[in-house]
Amino acid sequence: MLSTLRPASIEEAGLFYSELEQEKDETLGTVGHARLDFGHSGKEFWHTWWPHNGDVFNTPEFKADLQTVVDALRADGPLKDLSAMRQFCDQHGGAITEDRRSFGYVLDTEHYRFCLRCTPVMGDYQGYLYCYDLRQQEQVQTERSPVGRVTYASGEQVEYTDPEAYLQCIREELPYHPTTGFRYETLTDDPAVRKQADDILYDLYGEENPRSLEDYENTPQKGMTIGGLS
Repeated sequence: MLSTLRPASIEEAGLFYSELEQEKDETLGTVGHARLDFGHSGKEFWHTWWPHNGDVFNTPEFKADLQTVVDALRADGPLKDLSAMRQFCDQHGGAITEDRRSFGYVLDTEHYRFCLRCTPVMGDYQGYLYCYDLRQQEQVQTERSPVGRVTYASGEQVEYTDPEAYLQCIREELPYHPTTGFRYETLTDDPAVRKQADDILYDLYGEENPRSLEDYENTPQKGMTIGGLS
Protein backbone atom coordinates (compact mmCIF):
# COMPACT_ATOMS: atom_id res chain seq x y z
CA MET A 1 0.00 0.00 0.00
CA LEU A 2 2.85 2.41 0.76
CA SER A 3 3.95 2.09 -2.86
CA THR A 4 0.85 4.08 -3.84
CA LEU A 5 1.63 6.90 -1.37
CA ARG A 6 2.71 9.78 -3.59
CA PRO A 7 4.05 13.26 -2.87
CA ALA A 8 1.45 15.98 -3.36
CA SER A 9 1.79 18.90 -5.73
CA ILE A 10 1.58 22.50 -4.59
CA GLU A 11 -1.79 22.72 -6.38
CA GLU A 12 -3.14 20.04 -4.02
CA ALA A 13 -2.02 21.83 -0.85
CA GLY A 14 -5.58 22.80 0.06
CA LEU A 15 -6.50 19.15 0.56
CA PHE A 16 -4.31 19.04 3.67
CA TYR A 17 -6.20 21.73 5.59
CA SER A 18 -9.74 22.16 6.83
CA GLU A 19 -12.10 23.81 4.36
CA LEU A 20 -13.89 26.77 5.94
CA GLU A 21 -16.76 26.85 3.44
CA GLN A 22 -19.31 24.09 4.10
CA GLU A 23 -20.32 23.86 0.44
CA LYS A 24 -16.73 23.12 -0.61
CA ASP A 25 -16.42 20.56 2.18
CA GLU A 26 -19.50 18.80 0.81
CA THR A 27 -18.15 18.97 -2.73
CA LEU A 28 -14.90 17.36 -1.60
CA GLY A 29 -16.80 14.65 0.29
CA THR A 30 -14.71 15.22 3.39
CA VAL A 31 -15.28 12.38 5.84
CA GLY A 32 -13.16 13.96 8.56
CA HIS A 33 -9.60 14.54 9.66
CA ALA A 34 -7.30 13.21 12.35
CA ARG A 35 -4.63 15.19 14.22
CA LEU A 36 -1.57 13.10 15.06
CA ASP A 37 1.57 13.51 17.15
CA PHE A 38 4.38 11.36 18.49
CA GLY A 39 4.41 12.75 22.03
CA HIS A 40 7.44 13.95 23.99
CA SER A 41 9.55 10.93 23.11
CA GLY A 42 8.90 11.08 19.38
CA LYS A 43 7.84 7.42 19.49
CA GLU A 44 4.31 7.62 20.93
CA PHE A 45 1.19 7.88 18.80
CA TRP A 46 -1.60 10.20 19.89
CA HIS A 47 -4.54 11.02 17.68
CA THR A 48 -7.78 13.00 17.76
CA TRP A 49 -10.58 12.70 15.20
CA TRP A 50 -12.78 15.53 13.88
CA PRO A 51 -15.83 14.57 11.74
CA HIS A 52 -16.90 16.70 8.79
CA ASN A 53 -20.24 16.97 6.98
CA GLY A 54 -22.20 15.86 10.01
CA ASP A 55 -20.27 12.58 10.10
CA VAL A 56 -22.55 11.17 7.37
CA PHE A 57 -19.68 9.62 5.36
CA ASN A 58 -18.08 7.93 8.37
CA THR A 59 -19.36 4.45 7.52
CA PRO A 60 -18.10 1.03 8.64
CA GLU A 61 -16.59 0.65 5.17
CA PHE A 62 -14.63 3.89 5.62
CA LYS A 63 -13.50 2.95 9.12
CA ALA A 64 -12.10 -0.32 7.80
CA ASP A 65 -10.22 1.50 5.03
CA LEU A 66 -8.90 4.08 7.47
CA GLN A 67 -7.63 1.40 9.84
CA THR A 68 -5.86 -0.41 7.01
CA VAL A 69 -4.21 2.79 5.79
CA VAL A 70 -3.07 3.92 9.25
CA ASP A 71 -1.74 0.46 10.07
CA ALA A 72 0.35 0.50 6.89
CA LEU A 73 1.67 4.00 7.57
CA ARG A 74 2.48 3.00 11.13
CA ALA A 75 4.20 -0.29 10.25
CA ASP A 76 6.93 1.01 8.00
CA GLY A 77 6.02 4.49 6.86
CA PRO A 78 5.94 8.14 7.91
CA LEU A 79 3.70 7.45 10.93
CA LYS A 80 6.04 4.91 12.50
CA ASP A 81 7.68 7.59 14.66
CA LEU A 82 9.10 11.11 14.36
CA SER A 83 12.47 9.92 13.06
CA ALA A 84 10.79 7.80 10.37
CA MET A 85 8.60 10.74 9.33
CA ARG A 86 11.60 13.04 9.04
CA GLN A 87 13.50 10.49 6.98
CA PHE A 88 10.48 9.82 4.75
CA CYS A 89 10.01 13.53 4.01
CA ASP A 90 13.73 13.99 3.29
CA GLN A 91 13.65 11.12 0.82
CA HIS A 92 10.34 11.76 -0.93
CA GLY A 93 9.89 15.53 -1.01
CA GLY A 94 6.34 16.77 -1.38
CA ALA A 95 6.72 20.14 0.38
CA ILE A 96 3.39 21.98 0.43
CA THR A 97 4.58 25.13 2.24
CA GLU A 98 7.12 27.67 1.04
CA ASP A 99 9.26 27.20 4.13
CA ARG A 100 9.37 23.43 3.43
CA ARG A 101 8.24 22.82 6.99
CA SER A 102 5.23 20.70 6.01
CA PHE A 103 4.96 17.92 3.43
CA GLY A 104 1.93 16.31 1.83
CA TYR A 105 1.30 12.75 0.65
CA VAL A 106 -1.73 11.27 -1.07
CA LEU A 107 -2.95 7.68 -0.96
CA ASP A 108 -6.03 6.49 -2.86
CA THR A 109 -8.01 3.35 -2.16
CA GLU A 110 -10.95 2.21 -4.26
CA HIS A 111 -13.43 4.64 -2.71
CA TYR A 112 -11.40 7.02 -0.55
CA ARG A 113 -8.53 9.50 -0.74
CA PHE A 114 -6.24 9.97 2.25
CA CYS A 115 -4.12 13.11 2.43
CA LEU A 116 -1.37 13.05 5.07
CA ARG A 117 0.27 16.32 6.09
CA CYS A 118 3.59 15.79 7.80
CA THR A 119 5.42 18.37 9.91
CA PRO A 120 8.41 16.43 11.30
CA VAL A 121 9.28 18.96 14.01
CA MET A 122 9.34 18.22 17.73
CA GLY A 123 6.85 20.35 19.66
CA ASP A 124 4.32 20.60 16.81
CA TYR A 125 1.44 18.34 15.90
CA GLN A 126 3.37 16.24 13.44
CA GLY A 127 0.53 14.90 11.34
CA TYR A 128 -2.91 15.68 9.97
CA LEU A 129 -4.74 13.05 7.94
CA TYR A 130 -7.63 14.33 5.82
CA CYS A 131 -10.03 11.75 4.40
CA TYR A 132 -12.28 12.15 1.36
CA ASP A 133 -15.06 10.03 -0.13
CA LEU A 134 -14.36 9.77 -3.88
CA ARG A 135 -17.88 8.58 -4.68
CA GLN A 136 -19.34 11.72 -3.11
CA GLN A 137 -17.00 13.82 -5.24
CA GLU A 138 -18.14 12.01 -8.38
CA GLN A 139 -21.81 12.37 -7.45
CA VAL A 140 -21.51 16.11 -6.83
CA GLN A 141 -19.60 16.53 -10.08
CA THR A 142 -22.31 14.70 -11.98
CA GLU A 143 -25.09 16.70 -10.34
CA ARG A 144 -23.38 19.99 -11.13
CA SER A 145 -22.27 19.18 -14.66
CA PRO A 146 -24.28 21.14 -17.24
CA VAL A 147 -26.76 19.06 -19.22
CA GLY A 148 -27.31 21.78 -21.77
CA ARG A 149 -26.52 25.31 -22.84
CA VAL A 150 -28.71 27.90 -24.57
CA THR A 151 -27.64 31.06 -26.33
CA TYR A 152 -29.33 34.05 -27.90
CA ALA A 153 -28.40 36.50 -30.64
CA SER A 154 -27.81 39.13 -27.95
CA GLY A 155 -24.87 37.09 -26.65
CA GLU A 156 -26.72 35.91 -23.56
CA GLN A 157 -25.76 32.38 -22.56
CA VAL A 158 -27.28 30.12 -19.90
CA GLU A 159 -26.12 26.69 -18.74
CA TYR A 160 -28.54 24.25 -17.12
CA THR A 161 -27.73 21.47 -14.67
CA ASP A 162 -31.40 20.50 -14.23
CA PRO A 163 -32.60 18.41 -17.23
CA GLU A 164 -36.26 19.41 -16.84
CA ALA A 165 -35.44 23.11 -16.67
CA TYR A 166 -33.27 22.77 -19.78
CA LEU A 167 -35.97 20.94 -21.74
CA GLN A 168 -38.64 23.40 -20.62
CA CYS A 169 -36.50 26.28 -21.86
CA ILE A 170 -36.26 24.63 -25.28
CA ARG A 171 -40.04 24.14 -25.40
CA GLU A 172 -40.69 27.78 -24.57
CA GLU A 173 -37.97 29.46 -26.60
CA LEU A 174 -37.55 27.30 -29.71
CA PRO A 175 -40.66 28.60 -31.52
CA TYR A 176 -39.22 32.13 -31.38
CA HIS A 177 -35.71 31.29 -32.57
CA PRO A 178 -36.03 33.21 -35.89
CA THR A 179 -36.34 36.49 -33.98
CA THR A 180 -34.34 35.77 -30.81
CA GLY A 181 -31.49 33.79 -32.34
CA PHE A 182 -32.16 31.07 -29.78
CA ARG A 183 -29.87 28.04 -30.02
CA TYR A 184 -29.44 25.07 -27.75
CA GLU A 185 -26.60 22.61 -27.21
CA THR A 186 -27.17 19.33 -25.38
CA LEU A 187 -24.06 18.55 -23.36
CA THR A 188 -25.12 15.46 -21.45
CA ASP A 189 -24.75 11.91 -22.75
CA ASP A 190 -28.00 10.88 -21.03
CA PRO A 191 -29.99 9.26 -23.88
CA ALA A 192 -33.38 10.23 -22.43
CA VAL A 193 -32.48 13.94 -22.31
CA ARG A 194 -30.92 13.88 -25.76
CA LYS A 195 -33.99 12.22 -27.25
CA GLN A 196 -36.41 14.61 -25.57
CA ALA A 197 -34.46 17.60 -26.86
CA ASP A 198 -34.65 16.19 -30.40
CA ASP A 199 -38.35 15.35 -29.94
CA ILE A 200 -39.09 19.01 -29.25
CA LEU A 201 -37.30 20.07 -32.42
CA TYR A 202 -39.19 17.55 -34.57
CA ASP A 203 -42.50 18.56 -32.94
CA LEU A 204 -41.86 22.17 -33.93
CA TYR A 205 -42.02 21.15 -37.59
CA GLY A 206 -44.90 18.71 -37.10
CA GLU A 207 -42.76 15.63 -37.49
CA GLU A 208 -42.04 12.60 -35.35
CA ASN A 209 -38.54 11.79 -34.20
CA PRO A 210 -37.55 8.70 -36.26
CA ARG A 211 -35.06 7.58 -33.60
CA SER A 212 -36.15 5.50 -30.62
CA LEU A 213 -34.70 5.74 -27.13
CA GLU A 214 -32.82 2.53 -27.86
CA ASP A 215 -31.08 4.26 -30.78
CA TYR A 216 -29.80 6.93 -28.42
CA GLU A 217 -28.71 4.34 -25.88
CA ASN A 218 -26.75 2.44 -28.52
CA THR A 219 -25.06 5.55 -29.90
CA PRO A 220 -23.73 7.48 -26.90
CA GLN A 221 -22.70 10.99 -27.82
CA LYS A 222 -20.79 12.45 -24.92
CA GLY A 223 -20.15 16.14 -25.11
CA MET A 224 -21.75 18.82 -27.24
CA THR A 225 -24.73 18.12 -29.45
CA ILE A 226 -25.90 21.04 -31.57
CA GLY A 227 -29.63 21.38 -31.38
CA GLY A 228 -30.23 21.29 -35.11
CA LEU A 229 -30.43 25.03 -35.70
CA SER A 230 -28.31 26.74 -38.31
